[in-house]
Amino acid sequence: MIPRSLLLCAALVAAAASRPAAAAAHPTETSRSLLPTLATLRFPGTPRFVAVAKDVVALRFAIDPSVAANAGLFDDACRVPSFARDTVTERVARLDRDLAALRAMPWRTWGVDRQVDWRWIVASAEDARLQLADERMFVHRPAAWLEPLANTFIALVTYAPERAELRLRLARGIPRMVAEMRAVTTRPTTRDVTTAAGVSDGILATLRGDAAGADRDAAIAALSAYVGELGARQGLPEFETIGRARYETRLRRALLLPWDGDGLLARANAELAATDSAMAAIKSRISPGADIPSAPAPTPEQRALAGTLDQPKLLALYDEVARTERAFLDTTNLVTVPAAVGPIRARPTPEAMIPLTGDGGSMNPPPPIGRSNAGWWNVEHLSPTWTLDQKAARIAATQGFRVSGMGPYAAHEGVPGHHLQLSICRLNPNPIRWILQDNCLVEGWAMYAEEVFWRAGGLGDSPVTSYRTLASWRARIRRVVYDVNIERGDWTLQQAADYKRNMAPGKGRVDEDIMRSINWPAQLIAYFTGKMQLMDLRRACRAKQGAAYSDRAFNDAVLAEGSIPVALIRAKLLGEAVPAP
Repeated sequence: MIPRSLLLCAALVAAAASRPAAAAAHPTETSRSLLPTLATLRFPGTPRFVAVAKDVVALRFAIDPSVAANAGLFDDACRVPSFARDTVTERVARLDRDLAALRAMPWRTWGVDRQVDWRWIVASAEDARLQLADERMFVHRPAAWLEPLANTFIALVTYAPERAELRLRLARGIPRMVAEMRAVTTRPTTRDVTTAAGVSDGILATLRGDAAGADRDAAIAALSAYVGELGARQGLPEFETIGRARYETRLRRALLLPWDGDGLLARANAELAATDSAMAAIKSRISPGADIPSAPAPTPEQRALAGTLDQPKLLALYDEVARTERAFLDTTNLVTVPAAVGPIRARPTPEAMIPLTGDGGSMNPPPPIGRSNAGWWNVEHLSPTWTLDQKAARIAATQGFRVSGMGPYAAHEGVPGHHLQLSICRLNPNPIRWILQDNCLVEGWAMYAEEVFWRAGGLGDSPVTSYRTLASWRARIRRVVYDVNIERGDWTLQQAADYKRNMAPGKGRVDEDIMRSINWPAQLIAYFTGKMQLMDLRRACRAKQGAAYSDRAFNDAVLAEGSIPVALIRAKLLGEAVPAP
């Protein structure tokens, strides 16, 4: 069990209200009275393809309405998820019809961009079908309903706080959703119950922050009662996975990866050995026989600041790191940064995300539709239990970001990582390239960005900087090892925790990171698989283009394709055949 002390989501509302959003033009921006919806968006392609593609996207919205919310399609997102038996049967049938229609299209006769769109829609349909017909995590995981609902609330509070009527509409659906969860989630596990309680706390805090009313109160009562019922259940299994066969199918059909599980483990272990060797060589030069400090020792000035450190001052420290890294990027020739790319700002992690991602370590990009171009870097809440020494250490790590783990972390979440990639993606005129986002590309780009930013000098030239950047990469490589082994049924969560922390059997803590392997199958491998594919693609482009190659042109070309699988970007950039299903 992972106990959590969660703060009120009112802090999120206050943060969003107190920081004015920057405005940016966007091709799909329009007035409040004419807000776009999926039905009104212009997809490229033949009329038949557009109709089928929109149905696939609509089904993805139905499974996870927060996909629509994160795109700024708030009216499409304003629904609670449903996994009732008849609903699932009907949706699987629709997906089967859509896949049959897609496969009957003469897609090989189309231009490469339309072939890429077609292939991405096929993979997205396959993903949806795997979730509904094969993996069926909703029979043991209440968060299949709760997580999309929480993320939709987070998007609304962040980017459309004025639309209280949408939050009320969501509240009205919660009692019906809870009744459905009771009927469908027939075999919850202890880990699923813990996650559900944490996510529910976030939803409840958001509901309590809205105006009182019968619908709000009914939603609070229904969800609170359900969480209480889950907590009272005894004799539950610890956790459940999708299993070896389904995991392998996910790698191939939904993620379009060039490796199966065994091939992925082999590539990861080889990269891990090379990274361990490089880190050992650095350590032997700068700190033989002793650990390298995680951050510089606090200065007297930093200790003095620690005495007055509060949440706003902690956020200001993070904001300064993000500004500094953006300023450096603007002086390099790494990538073209469009004028419409806005800032990324720090805020306390929204409460409902904490059981899933931990307190910190994530971000929310600006939605493609809407006026705001500001992203949000979700960082830790300042704990009232922190000692003066702990506060001083946090200040030293943040202000000394070039030689602490803060440097790669900020590049990953901000620029040239997630915030840059997703901000450029939102400017793409093709909605197919920004509505449905490939996690391997998104996380892989952020890992790739850490390395290219470091090598460009963005974190200085200290060997400690090299060590910290490699350590960040090493942690993501090791995620592959425990994700594959957990999901294929070879390891328990405890074995994974022991491996992660290099501890004796039974001594490692099962944290939110380990839990991702059962909450989001194959998500933890995205960092490694995406970066490896991008590095392989960069080498291939350099070999093909010779003297005409430049890193800036390569990076710009990758970002111009949107958030789609690297396999499809590869086909476009190298002139290879778009991979068939």
